[in-house]
Amino acid sequence: MLSTKRLLYVISVVLVISTIFMLYNINEERASHISIERSADPVVSAMPDQNWEGTQQLTFVLTGESKREIYGDLYQNVRRLLDDLKLPVEATDFVDFSSLDTNTIVIFCSDAISDYADLYQLGQFVENGGRVIFAAGLPEGNIDSYLNPFLGIMEKTIKENYNTLAFVGDLFPVQPEEMTYDGYNASTWVRVRPDAKVYVQDAEKEVPVLYTYPYGQGTSCVINGTFLADRNCCGLLTGAIGTVADSFLYPVVGLKTIFLDNFPMVTYVNDKLCMKLYGCSTEAFVRDVVWPQFQGIALRGEVAYTSAILAESSDAGMFTGVNDSLFTIIGKSALQYGGELVYAADCRDDALVFNEELLNSFSSVFDRYQVNGLALMGQTEFDPAMLTPPGVTLSAVRSRLSDEEAFRVQDDYFAFPCASQGNNMEEGNLFEITSVLSAYGMVSHAFDVNLLIAQDETASWDLDKEQIAYFEDQILDETHFLTSKTLSNTENYVNSYQSLEYEWQQDGNQIRLNCRGAIPDQAFFLKTGREIQSAEGLSYEEVGHGYYCLKLQSSSAVIELG
Repeated sequence: MLSTKRLLYVISVVLVISTIFMLYNINEERASHISIERSADPVVSAMPDQNWEGTQQLTFVLTGESKREIYGDLYQNVRRLLDDLKLPVEATDFVDFSSLDTNTIVIFCSDAISDYADLYQLGQFVENGGRVIFAAGLPEGNIDSYLNPFLGIMEKTIKENYNTLAFVGDLFPVQPEEMTYDGYNASTWVRVRPDAKVYVQDAEKEVPVLYTYPYGQGTSCVINGTFLADRNCCGLLTGAIGTVADSFLYPVVGLKTIFLDNFPMVTYVNDKLCMKLYGCSTEAFVRDVVWPQFQGIALRGEVAYTSAILAESSDAGMFTGVNDSLFTIIGKSALQYGGELVYAADCRDDALVFNEELLNSFSSVFDRYQVNGLALMGQTEFDPAMLTPPGVTLSAVRSRLSDEEAFRVQDDYFAFPCASQGNNMEEGNLFEITSVLSAYGMVSHAFDVNLLIAQDETASWDLDKEQIAYFEDQILDETHFLTSKTLSNTENYVNSYQSLEYEWQQDGNQIRLNCRGAIPDQAFFLKTGREIQSAEGLSYEEVGHGYYCLKLQSSSAVIELG
């Protein structure tokens, strides 16, 4: 028979255990109803204008549109970038050098230079202090060989495809020494004079891919290849402008936005395959292995993720089942780290089907959370009907940089582009990310959780986790000057980038900048070979490789250079 003391002890133990189980059950019940609301940035108004009449430091003349497809694409990409950067540009079918001054930069978007300019006048323009960018490479052999002296060319032969690029001069603000381009590029084999300044060359044959050559009082820059036919290579153009200009000031987005696609949904990888590959269920692997990797990055780099859940498709068969436990745990965790949950559309044709099971589960679990964003996955073309799934109205669209929708601002929605995607950095992604960073001052990249676990039923995590760490080391750690935002919270920056008007001019050691329609912290890049000594009306941070990141605090600013 138990003593009274022992009886009280047993009763107390039972009560403690019962309380633990009761609390656990309460927490389990609460987990199915997550009361987290979307944290939206307030709308920021543009800074008041200040009167100052100036002239743009640089103007551009663009020529070379061709019926040949790749050069037509190249021309359109160059024109669009110049327009995005609000640079004053005149397009012409044939360049009249007699009307140009030395503040004008001429850009050729074809390798058939003599079709668009008198070569003698072109040579005189450069010799007298003009600046020219050959943005589409050079013709083969002896074609237009008159150009060779003022391009520093000693020998020129056939076109080849150079993909492994060694960066030997300061061109991009973030610039690993060697990167791979995974697209087609028609470059001409050339040998240039020793006084040419090479910025990028083929890593194996050391053929110049981007170089400058001084001739008389002017400078020519050659982008040796058709890289700019790929929109993600446009950083080569801003880099090229920076090589021929004493200083180059241009507006950028100033953001880094990281997307986790097909997350927090369970992937197409079933438990049987996951058990075979990793010795655990898919739920356990995503929860205990994949997500902690991204959590660590979020904590170390203050990165806020935008998690995209497949809710719209052209085929209902693309929708996978919802694992309520994983959906709840990972979704809640993503939001607690300042992230955002958005719906995703992956449509292969014009049909549009909504995943009503997911929509119902979402509204049940996240009963106070208002989804606001839509991510376009794959080659999905935007359709306004995608913004109105049952019971929801979306106003933020993740487009692609190549889309006409990129940076678009409409009455009922705005678009912010995802510039790069993929889990492997070494097969072209690193080059595209750093190039877009140079052109737009942003990192906007999407990882696909489906492919992180397995590809073609082959374990891919061990390799992919190294690539994710490489991305953190080479990109996220090097872009501390960018502000991390989720999709919905890019709205202020998109509005400012689109509506911004600006003028700048340099007089000796002083640069004056005047803006209209910009919000506080509107970002600019300044590429210069000199140091900033002081500034009024903006903050500045040295990025590296001759770049500064500027953030406006007033609509008028003055920079003093050393």
